[in-house]
Amino acid sequence: MADPTLPIPRAPRYACLDLGRGVACLLVLINHAVFYDLPRSASAGSLERLDLAIAAIAQRLWLGVPIFFVISGYCISATADSHRRKGISVHSYFVRRLRRIFPPYWVVLLTTALVVAVGDVALNGAIVADGNFLRPWWFSSWQWAGSITLTEMWRAHLIGGQKALILGHAWTLCYEEQFYVVCGILLLMWPRRYFFAAAVVTAAVAAVALTARNLRLPVDGFFFDGSWIQFALGILLYYALNYGGGRARAIAAAAFVLVIVSAASYGSDLLDIHKNASQQFFVAGLFGLAAFVLRPFDGKLINQPILGPLRSCGTMCYSLYLVHLPVIDLIHAGLTTTGINAAALSPFISLPLCGGPAIWLAWQFHLFVERRFMNEPVAAAPRLLAESAVAV
Repeated sequence: MADPTLPIPRAPRYACLDLGRGVACLLVLINHAVFYDLPRSASAGSLERLDLAIAAIAQRLWLGVPIFFVISGYCISATADSHRRKGISVHSYFVRRLRRIFPPYWVVLLTTALVVAVGDVALNGAIVADGNFLRPWWFSSWQWAGSITLTEMWRAHLIGGQKALILGHAWTLCYEEQFYVVCGILLLMWPRRYFFAAAVVTAAVAAVALTARNLRLPVDGFFFDGSWIQFALGILLYYALNYGGGRARAIAAAAFVLVIVSAASYGSDLLDIHKNASQQFFVAGLFGLAAFVLRPFDGKLINQPILGPLRSCGTMCYSLYLVHLPVIDLIHAGLTTTGINAAALSPFISLPLCGGPAIWLAWQFHLFVERRFMNEPVAAAPRLLAESAVAV
């Protein structure tokens, strides 16, 4: 039943987050589609130096992932907030999350496994020769179960055995799933105090993450390894923009700045070519602050014609994220099979070679698969509809 005593958010729909999704997805695609890895030589020409510079940047563009996490924090907060205000059951929340995430993922997972299996037999192992794919029958039943349920990132801690995802980039979905579950539990147990409860969880996660780091406890793969905090920045963004007064907004802005400064204090980590938490939190804080500052310009930015391609990528971002890596890895395997050294390909060749097919296939997947599982907006209770009409 709808709760008329709960306040109405100012404007939960933040259209420009679609642009953020598009940017994040393209960053990850570029990260995977640039293979160039030739050693620097003293006699390198200008074009080779440019290729090396682009490759060095591309290797760090996995940082589109923390942008995804912040956006998820905002969007799932909007969903949970809508459910608690409109009196929609928590069961509906979980059903909608499962429907949105799992069926498209399973299609890509099983299709990839089938293509690898058939290609491996037909091409005498050429598909797995470059190491980007493993034969489906090499995975144990527990690893298959972990991949199918998106629990593989933490499954090994409880059951044992080696951790191995059939789709390597699904590690982000494992964290997304945990975030959805925790938010659903908060929605079930403390619907009226949802945001306060989320703040308590965030403080607890920070304490656990710091303790685990100091004691070197193996908590990687669990949401309390610190990854929750990136989602929490999205929750904070939603609350500050939709419910916060002047003081709450100032605190939110200060929190974003604090995360950025804290991450930047590890200067060498920010420039490291290897993935690390400082880079993740720096980008998450920076994106959260940018989204906070740019909110008043949402209507103008989203309608800029030049940003149309980014809007399209944002619309199909889940399809693009799921599809792009298997496509790129298959192209890489094809290059290896024909004797071409992919690491010698200029980014100006590998990007269109991989990006074009990946984007096109992702769009087809979006049209014919993903859209079938996209949820309709949650229907508002009559009283809330009337209140919304008055607010407009």
